[in-house]
Amino acid sequence: MPVSKSDYMDFLRHPAWLWLKKHDPSKIPPIDPATEQRMAAGYDFEEYAEKMFPDATKIGFNSSAEYRTMLSRTAEAWKNGAQCVAQGMYQFGELTCITDVLEVDNDGYTLTEIKSSNKAKPEHVTDLAFQRVVLEANGYDIRKCQVMHANPNYLRDGDIDPKKLTKITDVTDQVEKILSKTKDDAANAVNVANSDSIPRIDPLLAATGAFADWLQIRKGLEPKLPKNSIYNLPKINYRNAEKLIAQNIETIDEIQDASSLSHGTEKYWHARSRGAQHIDTVGLRKFIKSIKYPVYYLDYESSANAVPTWDGTSPHQQVPFQYSLHIQRSPSAEIEHFEYLHHDVDCPIDGLLLSLSEHIEPEGTILVWSKRFEKKRNEEMALHSPKHANFLSSVNERVIDLMDPFSDNIITDPAFLGSNSIKDVLPVMVPEFSYSDLEINNGGSAASEWQRVTFSEAADKETIYTDLKKYCERDTEAMVLIHEVLLKHLSEKA
Repeated sequence: MPVSKSDYMDFLRHPAWLWLKKHDPSKIPPIDPATEQRMAAGYDFEEYAEKMFPDATKIGFNSSAEYRTMLSRTAEAWKNGAQCVAQGMYQFGELTCITDVLEVDNDGYTLTEIKSSNKAKPEHVTDLAFQRVVLEANGYDIRKCQVMHANPNYLRDGDIDPKKLTKITDVTDQVEKILSKTKDDAANAVNVANSDSIPRIDPLLAATGAFADWLQIRKGLEPKLPKNSIYNLPKINYRNAEKLIAQNIETIDEIQDASSLSHGTEKYWHARSRGAQHIDTVGLRKFIKSIKYPVYYLDYESSANAVPTWDGTSPHQQVPFQYSLHIQRSPSAEIEHFEYLHHDVDCPIDGLLLSLSEHIEPEGTILVWSKRFEKKRNEEMALHSPKHANFLSSVNERVIDLMDPFSDNIITDPAFLGSNSIKDVLPVMVPEFSYSDLEINNGGSAASEWQRVTFSEAADKETIYTDLKKYCERDTEAMVLIHEVLLKHLSEKA
């Protein structure tokens, strides 16, 4: 059974991950729409990056029939004197890989991996090491390994310039250090793929960065994890689990000291120990007093691409395309709602800010959930649209984070599951409300769906726009409702 480089990366996530992929793929969660959109954006970046190799012979495939001929077409290209091959396939035993770019470099070869991230990452080094094992077994003397990635400092101005869009990081030395281990791991991956039985499903066999994802898969496997297993602790990470197991602690009830747990897990453990919701009334009153009327409850939805879509934007810059704004002008005033959703393919920033600036006055508090995100977007939009810089500066000066009472443990509840996310807090604080009834119910899906319908003639465009408005409105509506609950608590304690 062949093992590709993606198979190998799955093996490193957890050996049983690879086995399931080959023998019982229904146990592997499907790719979500937001991830699909990021992958599509990666392909767009790859097209521009490949322009940096104008003399490359591109192999690739567009059908299963073409895929089956990739090995022979790659060999033929080199035989015919190619000096650079893009998307070529190579095989050694049961190991196989498709390389982004392999080019002759004096008396050896340079191997380039194209990634749409803003920098080279450790997993890119691992990927290159696997490719190098396969290539050198085929007689290609790899002298240099490098990652071509997005240049975070590139600012689009007119047509995309591939030279400015891309940046190269040499990772040859890092690849060298793990080459021997990669050979051994690749051989083990082949054995796992060809085994008749699943290897151990122990969560601690997962890679550190894949631990949370593997736990989700593990919870669907037999034997089921006991309900009080430490692996059912919210937000538990690899290091937490490793420390607990080293102390022979396997159940939540056995934990006596949570100080070594990650912040979210420790937060849940303390809330669980209290047994019910706890509110520090003094701390809450101080927070509430900082909020001045009129109160503007503001939320953005934003979109990002590796290849910047509009002039004046950079790779992976989050560009707001939508806002929802609830306003309460005095404690007794009716709640007003305003919104903006960009429907056109031009940059949404100016249209959004023109609308927003009509509704937010110079006085009053701007309530958001996770101020770091909203304030950063305002800073970026101010650079893009200087005529709105003073307005955005005024907004940022008045921002207060409604998440603070929850992140600062002024309000704790085991039902939050160690999370400060508004999606986890809302149904606990306001039980009759949640996000479960929405067609679009997370930011990743909102961004991917907005891009899909805005940059195409999608038949469901108007339906998606309606769903986007409902989702963004729910965010600011949630803030209004949570604020009301907090005020009610203080009035009852007065």
